[in-house]
Amino acid sequence: MLTFRERQAGISVIYDPDEDSYSYNAYCIETKLLEELFTCEYQFLADALETINQEFGTWELVDLSAKKGCGSCVAKGAQS
Repeated sequence: MLTFRERQAGISVIYDPDEDSYSYNAYCIETKLLEELFTCEYQFLADALETINQEFGTWELVDLSAKKGCGSCVAKGAQS
């Protein structure tokens, strides 16, 4: 995912069970308003990646694989 101020850009996967196929949605949203600013659907991931990199490639790349959660959350003790 790429971010710039209150905006987020990325690619989501769409599955069509009727066609048993996947497509890829390149998107940009305004995160505070939850408003979609840009969206384009592609049959191939390479095309979606090319669009995102061309349009938003200078934005900050956010690593979504980093472990997040309640490690320091006060509610963690209540789960025990």
